[in-house]
Amino acid sequence: MTVIALVLLAVSTAAPLLAPPLRRVVADPVVPVAAVSVVLLCAAAAVAAGADPTGGWRLGAALVLAVVVATTAGSHVVRAVYRLMRREFLPARVRPSAPTPAGDPEPPDDGDRPEAVLRGGAWIGYLERAAVATTLLAGWPEGIALVLAVKGVGRYAELRETNAPEAFIIGTLASLLWAAAAAGVAHLLR
Repeated sequence: MTVIALVLLAVSTAAPLLAPPLRRVVADPVVPVAAVSVVLLCAAAAVAAGADPTGGWRLGAALVLAVVVATTAGSHVVRAVYRLMRREFLPARVRPSAPTPAGDPEPPDDGDRPEAVLRGGAWIGYLERAAVATTLLAGWPEGIALVLAVKGVGRYAELRETNAPEAFIIGTLASLLWAAAAAGVAHLLR
């Protein structure tokens, strides 16, 4: 059972690699890739819950894979949460836009998109999820407070913009929950 859980974790880490081939089928594969990641992580958790406690290389592999899945697949999950929150099932570049009086379609306004408001969020998110998963797996949950404090201080000036506080809170919570879920699967294998 442990090996099956490890395989599911490994496949979940690779789920973001589905994005380029899926672009041939769907214009924006963020939500489908996130859905695949969530299903794979849930399956890994279900299998891990029934597995006997493990040690050695299997435990080491579970710990490493949990941090990697928290880091890699988390960006698609967070972006999917943003899209679902805004009820944006078609990405801005694909959505039909309102025609202008001249008859030309108006380009979509990206000013209220979290990605447009908070620059560098993807890299910060990768580091945040890796740090949260690592602190949880190390048995130091207080480290989450440190991660959040550093992130809040670093973003303080930008949080005064229009939609920035909402994007910051939703993105941070989605990111934390994903990292905790990934770490939880490894914890089930201990």
